[in-house]
Amino acid sequence: MTTTQSLSSVASHIVGQYSQASKHIVGAYRSGAQRLVNGANTGYVSLLNSGMLPLVTDDVKATLFKVQTQLTGLVEGGIDTGSNRAVQAIDFVAGGFNGGIERVAAAAGRVEEALDTQALTKVGQVAILPVAQISLTIATRTAEGTKRLSARVAGVESTIAPVVAKAKRVVKKTVRRAKAARA
Repeated sequence: MTTTQSLSSVASHIVGQYSQASKHIVGAYRSGAQRLVNGANTGYVSLLNSGMLPLVTDDVKATLFKVQTQLTGLVEGGIDTGSNRAVQAIDFVAGGFNGGIERVAAAAGRVEEALDTQALTKVGQVAILPVAQISLTIATRTAEGTKRLSARVAGVESTIAPVVAKAKRVVKKTVRRAKAARA
């Protein structure tokens, strides 16, 4: 049953890596949009201060600055709200997948316990686990790449450290509970 746990922990790690990759993409969007807003704001302020608009008085400039500040605040607030909601959605979906992984692992443990067999474990170890480990490697590289992309968009150099999600030990707990319930 340790292989079933290993398989479920690898699957949880894959979900964690893709979750991190998604969050890095959201971070890149947030940084890029903020840079775009700041650049537009700077250009607008430069235009007003340049004197190229001879009919614009100081009172009109003050009003235009005030309106620009309000618009910038609204746009930045929308960027932050949208980004925060995207991160919440990513966490929600990842949590659902991890819950499903835990339920499947627990069910596999119960089946093996009830049938007194290690067939699922052996199939998982021989056929599925190697593919899952390759998928984990791909997911880790994806997370690292999106982290570099996000840092580049933000204009920050980053050091890449693999992100590893903690997997719960569901199968062994479930088997223990099942044995205790029967006793």
